[in-house]
Amino acid sequence: MVLDARDVISMIKSNMEEKGLPLPIDKSVIYEWSKGLDLPKSGDYLLYTGGLYQLLPYIESLVNQLEKVEKSKAGGLALRFAKKVMKIVDVSKLVSKPDKEVKEYADKVLKSITILLKEAGISFYYDPELDGYSGALLYDMGLVKSFKRHAENVYRLLNEKGVKRVITIDPHTTHMLRSVYPKVVPGYNLEVKSYLELLAERTDSLRFRGGSAGPVVIHDPCLYARFENVLEEPRKLLSAAGYEVREPRRSGKLTYCCGGPVESLAPTLSKKIASNRIEELKEYASTVATLCPICFANLHRVAPSNVRVVDISILLVERLETHGS
Repeated sequence: MVLDARDVISMIKSNMEEKGLPLPIDKSVIYEWSKGLDLPKSGDYLLYTGGLYQLLPYIESLVNQLEKVEKSKAGGLALRFAKKVMKIVDVSKLVSKPDKEVKEYADKVLKSITILLKEAGISFYYDPELDGYSGALLYDMGLVKSFKRHAENVYRLLNEKGVKRVITIDPHTTHMLRSVYPKVVPGYNLEVKSYLELLAERTDSLRFRGGSAGPVVIHDPCLYARFENVLEEPRKLLSAAGYEVREPRRSGKLTYCCGGPVESLAPTLSKKIASNRIEELKEYASTVATLCPICFANLHRVAPSNVRVVDISILLVERLETHGS
């Protein structure tokens, strides 16, 4: 059974209008990870995380609940009578019980990215009050007016604080701020760079340990590969860190889906797509490098125990002379 898209879209829209986030969680979730890290408060680039990594543990809990509803006969029957899927999915549980393991992973990714930026000597700063969600889901689900309103609010805040350049850390936020916002926000003027692009420009500044780190197979996220042309940078960084980068049959601009686009509407179908992809990837290496939190969530969910799905930032930090194990 495919869940009613109108229910999921309605939930996302109402949460965005109330919280500025697609799920009913407090905005502090976006910046809690930064506490105690002593991040710079001034610099050339604002680190704008977009919140996708921070939302991962809540998305994981939501998808697990939706999948149970989709599969169960009782859930199907309830859907027929309830008409609204969110009436039988206890969203409040998502807020109180985010997936602990995934939260630790997301925090580790965010911390790793700041370590790499510092190690490369990139002048950046982080301001919790300026960080937020890009509105990517509103755009993806065709809520054009809501997305435009949200994008204008995001830019207004950044512009009022004099922000001219931002660093993004995931393909969805990069695509929104670099390619979509300019089309919907009047007077938009912001330089947007993925942290991978900035790091690749300063590869020589990153002090990696010598020797081979073994093979990794890279999974290109669709937005980086097909829209933002972030293809060579991750390969250059992994190679510099000593990894043997292996290309799957479907890579680069012809990369294959991770299942993410349908995970909230058809969790079972999403899992089948992800399973097909992980079966292909594991033929090349037992370590799969991801560049996107959504790709990680979907591939990690179906990966067998002998396959490690891991964000590129963690792989790179593991090879730093100063931080690697």
